[in-house]
Amino acid sequence: MPSLIYLDYAASTPLDPEVEAVMLPYLRAPGNPSSIHAAGRALRTAMEEARTTIAELLRADPGQIIFTSGGTEADNHALRGAVETQKLTHILYNPTEHHAVTHTVEALAREGKVQAHPIPIDRLGRIQLEALEELLKKYPRSLVAVMYANNEIGTLQPVEEIAALCQRWEALYLCDTVQVMGLGWVRVDQWPVDFVTASAHKFYGPKGVGFLYRRKPIRSLLTGGSQEREQRAGTENVAGIVGMAFALKKAYEQRTSYEAHLRQLKAYLLRRLQERFPQAILHGDTRPEGSHPGILNFRLPPSMADDMLVLHLDLVGVCVSGTSACASGSGHPSHVLQALGLSPEEAQRALRFSWGKYTEPHHLDTALQALQQALSLPT
Repeated sequence: MPSLIYLDYAASTPLDPEVEAVMLPYLRAPGNPSSIHAAGRALRTAMEEARTTIAELLRADPGQIIFTSGGTEADNHALRGAVETQKLTHILYNPTEHHAVTHTVEALAREGKVQAHPIPIDRLGRIQLEALEELLKKYPRSLVAVMYANNEIGTLQPVEEIAALCQRWEALYLCDTVQVMGLGWVRVDQWPVDFVTASAHKFYGPKGVGFLYRRKPIRSLLTGGSQEREQRAGTENVAGIVGMAFALKKAYEQRTSYEAHLRQLKAYLLRRLQERFPQAILHGDTRPEGSHPGILNFRLPPSMADDMLVLHLDLVGVCVSGTSACASGSGHPSHVLQALGLSPEEAQRALRFSWGKYTEPHHLDTALQALQQALSLPT
């Protein structure tokens, strides 16, 4: 295969060259943004301008934005900070959340700080609102953790309805928006969410930087310094923060054309997949109104495929995933797919294709052709 076919955008998007150019002067700049001399003040100014940019895009106040090392830290900060600050004793969570949420919830439960209650989901991975309301009636003033879009199967959650239920029962709502922030869908003035998490490398920004929106201050996850209004100790990654703000502003400006591009590719992939692999079994909601436009998860029957397909495709230059990138090295079948009712063996055979702004239809065709070759099928 002449060049790499990258279809793992849900794990990480490529760095936009324009973002890289914006970051470069700050990578080279001396100084610490906490220093009071000119070099430090220049970095502080750039960082606060980035904070204001992000806040304006989300319709938030700049003081509600805390910079982090990424989505995982932001989720941890929100969960632990909310529990400790508000003295919460119950967490209601979507069982298909990213491990940044589920592992933290499980740790809090093991530590005896909370009781954890999974919210029932349907066969597509969408939470059952009636079941959530029953849990809220039983455990009001809980912390509810339900992501916007699942990173493995793409299923969207009814975030506005969830936020309204949480407000009715005086619960706090954490919405992990890592997978959709770059689509420009998030505005905190439109639904009463208490926490939003994001990671720059999911919208063509740099790796290792993200942010947490919190409606009200909570206890810091990290101690040792007074940075981020004493909400997150540690010297800030100024170059990453500047790049993240630029990438997010660009994403919001281009959101209409970007979403249309992703949806066209998804419709094309679904059609071509059905033509080449009519036996393919789709996971999650694939309807345009119910799913992320840039993610498709499916499996082939055991008579055709094994659990080594990701490796087979990688050997011929096609990058796809079988699970979340954060869990892919664990050797464990996807907890998301098992929550949908798949057996561990079925979950191991799943493939996730995810695409972005640099993807064209011929890339999808090449990937499907490589899959046929890996299965020793005629092309």
